Amino acid sequence: MVLLLETAAALEARARRCGDPERVPVFLRRAEHRRNQAARLREELAARGAALAPEQLQRNSSTGRRGSFI
Repeated sequence: MVLLLETAAALEARARRCGDPERVPVFLRRAEHRRNQAARLREELAARGAALAPEQLQRNSSTGRRGSFI
């Protein structure tokens, strides 16, 4: 999941640096696809009890406590 999110960030950075305006939307679309994949993976893991759901992350961050593995 982390790899998908890091790849999305790298693709967005590449889109910002890209000199070819036709390739920018391709990089951004790929970045969004990676984020969607990460979100689906998080949901699957949370359903199995292996990851915190986004609602739980919000709750833990507001109390100042961190989960064991996010």
